[in-house]
Amino acid sequence: MSRPLVLLPPSKGKAPGGDGPPHGAVVAADTGPLGPARRELLAAVTGDLDGLDDAALARLAGVGAAKVADARKLLQALPDAPTRPGHRRYTGVVHGNAGLAELDPDTAGADVRIVSALLGLVALADPVPDYRLEVAARLPSLGGIGPWWRDRLAGPIARLAAGRRVWDLLPAEHARVWDLAVRERLAVVTVRFVRPDGRAANAARTKVCKGRLTAALLRAPDLDAAGLAREADPGPGWQLRADPDGTGVTATFSG
Repeated sequence: MSRPLVLLPPSKGKAPGGDGPPHGAVVAADTGPLGPARRELLAAVTGDLDGLDDAALARLAGVGAAKVADARKLLQALPDAPTRPGHRRYTGVVHGNAGLAELDPDTAGADVRIVSALLGLVALADPVPDYRLEVAARLPSLGGIGPWWRDRLAGPIARLAAGRRVWDLLPAEHARVWDLAVRERLAVVTVRFVRPDGRAANAARTKVCKGRLTAALLRAPDLDAAGLAREADPGPGWQLRADPDGTGVTATFSG
């Protein structure tokens, strides 16, 4: 297999500013398979904003009432917003523990892609603006953002993932971008983060573990499920167990 594909969520925390070209210009010139969808999404966001009250905007941006005005300004400014490479834009716990900001995207051991409500699927070197947009939210002109992207990502993900091991480290809200028919045809390893009783583990602790596992895959991209469970250091309190069929890894927090 060629280098593995690792799917990660974005982060609410993002580095501000940037010295890259404005997002609107980047999207207008995007000739890749996601270019048309990115242009449509940007037009929908900027076109729908004026009709959204503060409560609807808070749901769209995933912010509390105190930050609605700031989120609205960010979304209004998207066409002219400066960009940064994706691995230097997202500053969340997952991305920090994975060491993404220090990577050279061209030589990274794994192909890390971040599922984004704004851009669909973001490579480490892709130009990304500062934004607030939730994949679980709805836009009046498009409907649910996650299902909308699912239809448009099915083909690109199928082509991108063909012949590769795919590590799915997505939470439920971002996993909705998967087209199940596409997923079933791919070599996907799903990583689950649970408590000893099987319930979902604490989100903050999960993010640290998720980042550490991503770092392990970047260092040793040939690892399979059993290898990751055996060799990765998930952090204090975590134990890893690979599924017998190699299609999953369970990370259990009992600390």
